[in-house]
Amino acid sequence: MAEQEGQEDLIKKFEGLVAKYGTTESLKMFKYFHSPGFTVKHPIEITDNIEYVMDGNRVKVRCRCGTSLDLTDYTKLESA
Repeated sequence: MAEQEGQEDLIKKFEGLVAKYGTTESLKMFKYFHSPGFTVKHPIEITDNIEYVMDGNRVKVRCRCGTSLDLTDYTKLESA
């Protein structure tokens, strides 16, 4: 239970960084197109398709199917 709450906190932190420095619409679209059951590459029985990645100043989201999306908007990052 505590592990799940910790995971949810990390996701909130990730989404907060995206809202501040990234492209939220891209994240929403990525989550939609890589949701369980959307295509053959995303079987409905696998519910944890998406992985959130914070690597220094880079904010990324990655799917189990191998696709990843860099969400960092470097113009916003430089002005911070």
